[in-house]
Amino acid sequence: MNNVTTAEQPPDSLLAAMAKAHIPTENHQFIRRVTAAIGIAEYRAVLSPDKPYIVAKRRDGLPDLHIYHGYTTGFITEQEIAGVADRGAGRGPSSRKGTWYVEHLESRVRLGGMRSGDVRREGKFCTCGMQLSLTGVCVNCD
Repeated sequence: MNNVTTAEQPPDSLLAAMAKAHIPTENHQFIRRVTAAIGIAEYRAVLSPDKPYIVAKRRDGLPDLHIYHGYTTGFITEQEIAGVADRGAGRGPSSRKGTWYVEHLESRVRLGGMRSGDVRREGKFCTCGMQLSLTGVCVNCD
């Protein structure tokens, strides 16, 4: 993959940036409404392998919005979010110092550093009564 910085890329349309950053279509309308209310001058998709996102440069010079799969960061106050997002949208202080985030409809935000639960898997049982490996192979019968 070509490691081109955002400064070297031409600006994207919002739709093109959302496609490049793999933003779920369930979030497109919400993002369009928020970015229209904030006033965005240009969009650039940042194609990092672990977490692609969009940099949305504001017209007013305030911090850029960073639009991820399930949330957007870069709001300067919670009141700014209240003015552009649905009342029930999750929000909180962002890991970007001095900014706030708002959750999208389809979100992957884990509040307070919570980790997902135990994800250990167990195999099913064979007709002989032995537990199968995760590949479905029985050590007795196969």
